[in-house]
Amino acid sequence: MKNILVPTDFSKQAKYALDFAAVIAKKASAKIKLVHVLEVPSSSALHVTGEVESDDPMEKIFTIKLIESSERRLAELAASVSGVTVETHIHSGNPFQVLTHEINDSNVDLLVMGTSGSSGIDELTVGSNAEKMVRHATCPVITLKRPVTIDIKDIVFASDFTEDQPALIEQLKLVQTFFGAKLHVVKVNTPHDFHPSHDDIIAMDAFIKKYGLENTSRSIYNDLNADEGIMHYAGDIKADMIAMGTSGRTGIGRFFLGSIAEDVVNHAERPVWTYRLHK
Repeated sequence: MKNILVPTDFSKQAKYALDFAAVIAKKASAKIKLVHVLEVPSSSALHVTGEVESDDPMEKIFTIKLIESSERRLAELAASVSGVTVETHIHSGNPFQVLTHEINDSNVDLLVMGTSGSSGIDELTVGSNAEKMVRHATCPVITLKRPVTIDIKDIVFASDFTEDQPALIEQLKLVQTFFGAKLHVVKVNTPHDFHPSHDDIIAMDAFIKKYGLENTSRSIYNDLNADEGIMHYAGDIKADMIAMGTSGRTGIGRFFLGSIAEDVVNHAERPVWTYRLHK
């Protein structure tokens, strides 16, 4: 792991993400790319050189002032973490598109994002940038809404264990080894998707053996729905992180439909590590 991408909107959740990314970067001897995406007036354009182009003189002044303020705040954030290299960048445009471009063009190994969560109509129709990145990012994503003040020693990995997932498990084993954590493998049974425990245990044991998972426990947890079951189980065992695969809504397995991972990202009180499955 050499390159960690951290987007910031200067919220407290984004600062939590930067602080956690700094802990990871120090341990991995990686550098952080701290990115802020500006929403500039529609008639203005921010070039890669930093030059502002606008037909409206007042809009141009406003955009220049906005850039100067953002540069100052980014510098302050970068200076707030020590012992790690932090590069700062300002872009304009759609945050999802900017971050996707950064991941694909800058060999990003990990994206760390703060999320405030959402509820009601916004959650159903708009979705947060964090949710979009979880669904589509080609690198692992860690989302968090609270400060991470403890070592990551216990990681919950939730799955239905019905799909071949070599790329996901390869990444999962890397994060487990990186933190030196125990992996708690869990299958959540719900009233609408219930399977006999005997069958689940056979599937989980086969999964663990197939991928050579070590320092691992396995559990079956019953709840009303999958996302709440994952979070309740993580709370019951006092896990430090939740890990999941997400299909990006491509239809790979009931458990990996994007909505479950996104619901966990939206509502979990502990960090959530996700990786997009590939067919």
